[in-house]
Amino acid sequence: MENVDDLIQKFQNHCISDEELQELEGWVKSSKRNAYYFKNAVEQDYLLTLQSRRNEKRPNTDILFKSVSKRRVSFPTWYRYAAVLILGLLSSALSYFYFINGGEEVYNPGQITLTYENGETITLDEDGQITLTDAAGNALGVQKKGVLDFTPSSSKATTYNTLRVPPGKRLNLLLADGSRVYLNSESTLRFPAHFSETGTRDVYLTGEGFFEVAKDAHHPFRVHAEKLRVEVLGTRFNVNAYDRVHEITTTLAEGSVKLVDGALQATLVPGEAGVWKYSSDQIAVSKVQVANNIAWIENRLLFIDEPFETIVEKIERSYGVKIINKNPALRETRFNGDFDLNTESVKDVLDAFATIDFFEYSYENNIITIN
Repeated sequence: MENVDDLIQKFQNHCISDEELQELEGWVKSSKRNAYYFKNAVEQDYLLTLQSRRNEKRPNTDILFKSVSKRRVSFPTWYRYAAVLILGLLSSALSYFYFINGGEEVYNPGQITLTYENGETITLDEDGQITLTDAAGNALGVQKKGVLDFTPSSSKATTYNTLRVPPGKRLNLLLADGSRVYLNSESTLRFPAHFSETGTRDVYLTGEGFFEVAKDAHHPFRVHAEKLRVEVLGTRFNVNAYDRVHEITTTLAEGSVKLVDGALQATLVPGEAGVWKYSSDQIAVSKVQVANNIAWIENRLLFIDEPFETIVEKIERSYGVKIINKNPALRETRFNGDFDLNTESVKDVLDAFATIDFFEYSYENNIITIN
């Protein structure tokens, strides 16, 4: 095609007509040589303008993914090849699994487990029903599908149980005092079957949990996450304390909470989030969109202006898969997306990305490889 350079120039200047864009698209897709030529041409323009875009302090490299139905994503027309460029430049990093001795590795995130203080561990079906008892036969709680309820507990023991929820699963927990905890995928909560009649109500979290705390002015409720302690009387808040994040974010939806790390303290009001970092001696407090930080309790996979590196972790956690990304530059590329975990599979999410050329993946045995 003789006028291909003119069409590419028009595309870069965002003045290409629909007919010309269709012609250019057909040429690019007609051969790998053409696709490579186009990618290199646009890459040069992208690199030259990248710094100026950053100086504008707006994420012009963001790609909008909006789930409108299964396996469908809508894009502004001229974004299509910009997305192709960005994704075409990207590559790898998280090689969790590989082939060993000619045998194919299979990833299994495991089941929900409850471990008693004495070390006995039982497996819980996410949608199952079971009655829990202690060694003496005292009723501890019951599970009815996705809710583990300890309010019927007749035990007076304050020994701690440990609930572990693996990637790809979620569970709601009713504590003995009536407080509700939504426990996200890849999370662990230590809690007693019965809170002491005196003192505080203490639980210990790794991962992410949303808490709706029953009010009790005489027994403050405390969530321990690493060195950070979240203190409340009765309120609704989210704590994100995943190990790999290296920070703990507490988001307040209702009431008031105090964040405490030794002499370091901060108080939140609704609509604020406090971020405690392992490497910092302060708690940063800022206004946030609370709904964005707690979308997971509505079984939504939501990411807003987030780098692909953290999106990978969210996908792995939400669907119980492992992702091998063979495009390292993709790690810092930012995206927006909103998917329903109840109706959209991990393949639907991946197909949204794969809608853009140069982004392909394989999916087998719960292991996803991005090429």
